[in-house]
Amino acid sequence: MSADPSKDLLLITCASGKQATRLLPLLSEWKRLRLAVHSSSSKDRLQSQHPHADVVQTDLYSPSNCAALMKDVNVVIHIGPSYHVHEAEIGYMMIDAAVESHQNGTGSLKHFILSSVLNSQLRKMMNHDCKRVVEEYIMESGLPYTILQPTTFMDNIPVQVFMQQEQPKFVSAWSTENKFSMIALRDLSEVFRKVLIEREKHFYAQYPLVSTHTTLSFGEAMSIISSKIGKEIQVSVAPYREAVDSVLVRLFGEAVGVDQRSKDVAQRMILFYDNRGLVGNANVLEWLLGRSATQFGDWVDSRVGEESQKK
Repeated sequence: MSADPSKDLLLITCASGKQATRLLPLLSEWKRLRLAVHSSSSKDRLQSQHPHADVVQTDLYSPSNCAALMKDVNVVIHIGPSYHVHEAEIGYMMIDAAVESHQNGTGSLKHFILSSVLNSQLRKMMNHDCKRVVEEYIMESGLPYTILQPTTFMDNIPVQVFMQQEQPKFVSAWSTENKFSMIALRDLSEVFRKVLIEREKHFYAQYPLVSTHTTLSFGEAMSIISSKIGKEIQVSVAPYREAVDSVLVRLFGEAVGVDQRSKDVAQRMILFYDNRGLVGNANVLEWLLGRSATQFGDWVDSRVGEESQKK
């Protein structure tokens, strides 16, 4: 049975992050939304943007808080807090709360959608490994689930910032020569919506999600952007410790005072990407979308167009 946006209660965790922010505008028909956030500023912002939603400021690292969030929920999109020292445990708690709510099919919970990561088997990266064990936990839970596994987001690249700079610079945290597969958040959000609405068609599926048809190094990506904005982007690689700090600042707003266990995650990821990159295949995503995926050059064009319209 498909979802019923007029009646079903949808819970989204980490609802102020990149994934949910791009998804929420596609859910205008969804009458009952519960959005879980961590900070008061996120709560205020989302409540103003989505006045009909139940926006809950909460700490997910709590079984009772997870259970309270799951009350009367029919479908949940669980996006774990990236680099959180207890991301895996939070995933377990959300799944435990969902199992209680599902009650072997007699309860309110009908579908658990897990946002994971491409190639979660790569245990050398701690942010992949914690998602891997959450995937295993949900597979053994008895819940009707779908696992989405997106790759690196194109949208993390600040094209519009480059356009505003006289001499744009890109300082990479890892090698600019290793190959990556990327995904546009536009494509990912459409997959979320499709899986959400079609429900049973996607039970027990794992979907590796990639937009780009060919692999792309960050050096090649900067060359494409340079050609489209008419400015040469100066490309360099940050020293290792500076690279770690830059990742932490992007995630937490600061590098000083961040839990060492979160620093460990950033350090492992940078070392892995500096040697190996991250690659996958676009076939599954295009099958889900029923259209060609967004290619990097087209995505850059869209960002350039958005910035041009502001002038």
